[in-house]
Amino acid sequence: MAGEDKRRDERTAGGSEGKQNRLETNQFEADGLLATWFHRANSKEDMYKALMGDTMILEADVTLMGYGTPDEKPVPIMAHPPDIYSDNTLDEWLDAVLASGKGIKLDFKALESVGLSLDLLKQKESNKGINRPVWLNADILRGPNVPSFVAPDKFPDVTLSPGWKVWHARSKNPIEPLYQVTFPVHAMLVRSGWQHLSWLLNQSPRFSLTLWQGSVNPSVSDLLFVRDNTHPWQVYYDIYEPTLSEFKQAVGEDVKMNLH
Repeated sequence: MAGEDKRRDERTAGGSEGKQNRLETNQFEADGLLATWFHRANSKEDMYKALMGDTMILEADVTLMGYGTPDEKPVPIMAHPPDIYSDNTLDEWLDAVLASGKGIKLDFKALESVGLSLDLLKQKESNKGINRPVWLNADILRGPNVPSFVAPDKFPDVTLSPGWKVWHARSKNPIEPLYQVTFPVHAMLVRSGWQHLSWLLNQSPRFSLTLWQGSVNPSVSDLLFVRDNTHPWQVYYDIYEPTLSEFKQAVGEDVKMNLH
């Protein structure tokens, strides 16, 4: 793709500004750069802060109440290890988020919490309808059957983030997934590994990448390289400020294209 021409088109493209805190499925389908996350929205205080803010997706961690202790209960709660107690259960968290226009990303921290959490999601879908993308981080799951642990007919908008160890079990005999799969990739490593990542994206239109960062900011030039060599819907950018704003400015996302 011609990078400069592509970015020039993005700068001049029209589109409604809209409200970025109201999540629409077509925003994801159009451009992964429009997706923004609030991390560790676990406690009620942080959850409500996220719900009142402009980020599109609440990312939260799920474990069991009292996990690993004699007081363990089969109740999914919102907590990041080493915490095993919380003022927020998954049931309460889902009710609050589903009453908003925000998206959902659940990061399972205890294997035993997965089935109970999926049961809750099914219950919410039956009673209220979810009507938005749901992201499930399945890093803790292992084995070749992991990508099928969610029935796509129950959650047609689900996106799985299975991790590389999970996918390796299937890599020799890849199949067409029945739902979206996004692969987490450290943004500092994406350019050096681009040959392999590009191959992966070409295996299915349902595959995408989610670039994430650690304590060191990735370079805008590396992010632009990815942008110039992919379609907008193929990559999500979970990148911190100020790099994210600098990247968006270079791309031309100050004009919110692809919202409709």
